[in-house]
Amino acid sequence: MNLQPVPVENIPLGRPLPWRLYDRNGYIVFARGEMVSSREQLESLQAGGLLQDIDAPPLTRETGDWAEFKEIAPSGVFPPSGIKPQIGELVQLHLPNQNPHRYFYARLIGYIRNVSILVTRPAGNTFIPVEGELVEVRMVTGSHIYAFRAAIQRLCISPVQYLHLDYPLEVRMQELRKSPWVRVSLGLTVTDAEGARDTARLVNLSFEGGRLHARPALGKPGDTLRFSIHVTMDELKSTLNFDATILHVHVPEAGQIMESNLLEYGVSFNNVPAADALWLRALVYRHIAEGDRV
Repeated sequence: MNLQPVPVENIPLGRPLPWRLYDRNGYIVFARGEMVSSREQLESLQAGGLLQDIDAPPLTRETGDWAEFKEIAPSGVFPPSGIKPQIGELVQLHLPNQNPHRYFYARLIGYIRNVSILVTRPAGNTFIPVEGELVEVRMVTGSHIYAFRAAIQRLCISPVQYLHLDYPLEVRMQELRKSPWVRVSLGLTVTDAEGARDTARLVNLSFEGGRLHARPALGKPGDTLRFSIHVTMDELKSTLNFDATILHVHVPEAGQIMESNLLEYGVSFNNVPAADALWLRALVYRHIAEGDRV
C-alpha cells in the first residue's frame, strides 16, 4: 500500500469513486463505488487527510478489505509478535454482509487472549450489528495495517455500548508505505528474467518503486526485471542498474499515454546499490522542489 495525497479537485463528485479514499492513518474515508456529494464534504475532511493508494489496481466494485488481504500470508495470531495494541486505539469495522461501502470507526477496549476482543460500538444508527455476524477489523499500528475477520460474539449495552468479538485465529499484515511519489519522464532499458531487452518509460517514481509504461510482453505480477536508467542532474550523469518486481499491470487511464498498445506497470525496487539509492532520493527531492509531486 502506498498512500499519497489526492487534490480535492481530482475527486469526482456525484458519481461512484473509482478508488478508495483513506485518511492519513490508513483508514477508509470513502469506499470504492461510494459517491461524494459535495466539495464542502471533502473540505471538511481535509484536516484528517485525503489519500489514495496509488499501487492499488482499479476495480469496478468494492469487495471488502478481506478480498485485498486474503492473498497475503497470515502473520500469526492476534496480536502479532512484537505488537502491543494500545487501549483506546482507533479501529475500523466493516460488515461485509450488509453494506459493502460502509466503514465505521470504533475504539479498542481490550482483549482476553484466546477468548474475545472488546471494541466500542460505532456511533450512529447506521451500524447495525447482529450476534454471530461476521465483521472485518482493520487496525493501524506503527507502519503496518493489520486485518482480520471475527464473528460478533455478544452485544453489550452497559455501562456503555460495546462488542465482544471472537478472538481471531490469524491476522494478516500489510506495510503502509509513505515515501513521496513524483511525476517523471525517464527512458529506461528493461531486461526480463530470460535476458530479453525492451525499452519503457518511467512516469512515477519513489524511493521504493515506480510506475512505467511499456509493451504487454514485459511481464506479469511477480516477475523480476532488471532496470538500466540513464540519469542527469545538473552536470552530473550516471547509469543506475538494479532489480524490480512487477506488482500489478493494468490499462492506463484514458489520455495518460499516446500509444494505445502500452500497459502501465507498478513495480517495487529490489537490491538497489547504495550509490543508486542516493541518486533515486536526489531525483525524487529534485522533482518535489520543481512541483512534480503526485
